[in-house]
Amino acid sequence: MRAGTILARAARRMWLIWMPTIFAVLAISVLTASMENGLSLLAIMVAGALVIMSLGDWFSAELAADRAS
Repeated sequence: MRAGTILARAARRMWLIWMPTIFAVLAISVLTASMENGLSLLAIMVAGALVIMSLGDWFSAELAADRAS
């Protein structure tokens, strides 16, 4: 695959999969912020983990594009 194709697919994954998922988890966090069971904190930690995973996905795509070029 060409480097441009790899980066285009990674950008598509970033905006169509990762960002809506992170937004949904953060929305749950905001909606449950008044609950006393700690669900809000858990949702924030999950959102942080999703951000780290999405960055790992992007960096691995960058490395694959670098190897392809």
